[in-house]
Amino acid sequence: MKIDHLMMVIILCIPFWGMLSAVMISIMIRFNRVGRNSKDLEVMHGNTESEGSLLVEAPESANVVPLEDALIMDDSATKRSVMLDVLMSDTNDYLSVLSQARMNEDVEVVHYATTAMVELSKDYELRLQSYSSEYARDPEKEGLLDEYIMFLEQYISSNIIQGQLLEIQKNTLMQLLMEKVNRNPSPETYERFIMALLENKQFSIADEALNRMEKAYPGDDRAFKLRFRFYYETGSGGALREMIARVRDSDEYYSREIRDLVNLWDDQREGVGA
Repeated sequence: MKIDHLMMVIILCIPFWGMLSAVMISIMIRFNRVGRNSKDLEVMHGNTESEGSLLVEAPESANVVPLEDALIMDDSATKRSVMLDVLMSDTNDYLSVLSQARMNEDVEVVHYATTAMVELSKDYELRLQSYSSEYARDPEKEGLLDEYIMFLEQYISSNIIQGQLLEIQKNTLMQLLMEKVNRNPSPETYERFIMALLENKQFSIADEALNRMEKAYPGDDRAFKLRFRFYYETGSGGALREMIARVRDSDEYYSREIRDLVNLWDDQREGVGA
């Protein structure tokens, strides 16, 4: 193989450059110049980790924005971030807000909220089947009636169910409350039963239950207020005025709450229809 002049120069200089490199490295070690680039890399790596941790903490800081407030903000990124945080937590705590979120203008927020509501609906349906089956097997089981009633009240107020299914569960709740009144009558159980009847426009049954409550607990403020509401809901203006006059003109004792209620309506009695 033929070796030209340039190749010959390089071959002759290799020993010289090797010695020169060794001298330069020795000088760098002596003056602590070796490894400086590694330290710089560590610093850079540290900065990178710091920036990474900030990015991780960002979603946590978003938690300070309540979902209710996030939904009305003109900031899609914040709304979606808060919605994701909600989905990762107990969505039962956000039922009412999730229902509002389904009406949001942001398509992605609506998708998240709808997904969460579907999952909650499945959970409620499973629990409903469990309570219904258990109550059918053993209606006298201690505490079961109260648990079933509380579950149905929560389910109905959740806005998860609508239409015919909602009406079916309302009717079931009224039957359970009637059973509760028959088993353990008290002003509290009568009040829950009659309130459910009034909300569902079951006025004849509500009137009958009210008569029983007034007879069992005469002078109870809850019975007075329920009767007052019954007359209002049924448009019985004449009966309402009689109640107002009886309290206003009577020497009998009435609580401060009842007198305040009557005084409020007495001032506005012109607005009550006959």
